[in-house]
Amino acid sequence: VSHHQGYKSAFAKQQAVIDKMERDKAQALLLSAQNYARELEQARAEAKKYEVKAHAVGMALAKKQAEVSRLKTENKKEIENVLTQDRKNASGGCIDGFGSHGLQLYNRALGYGN
Repeated sequence: VSHHQGYKSAFAKQQAVIDKMERDKAQALLLSAQNYARELEQARAEAKKYEVKAHAVGMALAKKQAEVSRLKTENKKEIENVLTQDRKNASGGCIDGFGSHGLQLYNRALGYGN
């Protein structure tokens, strides 16, 4: 009888240790899952912030590219007009069309004034 009671007592103590370990494990897993969820939410918020920033930069780039394209077209037209004016004013004396109008455009392009 005492042998059986000793066994029951040891079993109960061991079961209490096992139960505590399982509760500790469950608590640790819950805490880990909560930390992971919080960190994941922070990462998502950070990614969203960079997504918004990337969109704004992309829009600014598209605007600048459109402006560059517009200026390029305007410059081509201006060059054609200037060369046409110089050829007309040269009365055949200017082969390449680079006369006073072309020189003014060239100086302006180099930043020497208007």
